[in-house]
Amino acid sequence: MSAPKLTGNRCQCDACSDYFNGIQPFDRHRIGRYGIDRRCLTVAEMEARGFTRNAAGFWCQRATKPNAQPRAPAFPAHRAPAPMLTHGGDHART
Repeated sequence: MSAPKLTGNRCQCDACSDYFNGIQPFDRHRIGRYGIDRRCLTVAEMEARGFTRNAAGFWCQRATKPNAQPRAPAFPAHRAPAPMLTHGGDHART
């Protein structure tokens, strides 16, 4: 299998060599304190946290938890009609 193509925000970890679909999943797969115990999550840990591989082989994070209720559809807010603007010379004089 050939290596996935790195375009846009896709990246590869220098430490574990895994490929990520974006900067956020890449950042979230690294845990621990810098310079002390920083490491990459294992495959099992990533899967437990909702990571999944897409068809191209990149690790992604699910947008929602597997058992989460779907969001209600967004409805546009109703707005009051804008007041009619009149121009200086358009007013009737009494």
